[in-house]
Amino acid sequence: METIHTIETPDLTAKLNKSEIDIIHFIDSWIPTFDRWSVTELSQKCQLSESDGNACADMLILHGLIENAPDCELMGRTVRVTADGALWMRENNETINSLHVMNDCDLFEDDEIAES
Repeated sequence: METIHTIETPDLTAKLNKSEIDIIHFIDSWIPTFDRWSVTELSQKCQLSESDGNACADMLILHGLIENAPDCELMGRTVRVTADGALWMRENNETINSLHVMNDCDLFEDDEIAES
């Protein structure tokens, strides 16, 4: 079963899975340097299949965090961050970073346990 993380703010409540958090984390680290990304490149950077990357992009579009950008002959399908999405990412940067680290299993040893 997939874990869904809810980030709730007055303007937007986003329910994101691990892959969507990975993509948001990657995009957030490059704002404002880049304003447009190839979905194929995002998939590769976040170690996702292209179909999973497209599904994540579609969900992030539904949340209003990103939007489709004009397709590029070289890069294929591209997306860009909406103005509201950029603001939401800045306001929730710490939460996004924390969820990204928590979900990155490569950071932990097999014998480590979590306590809550």
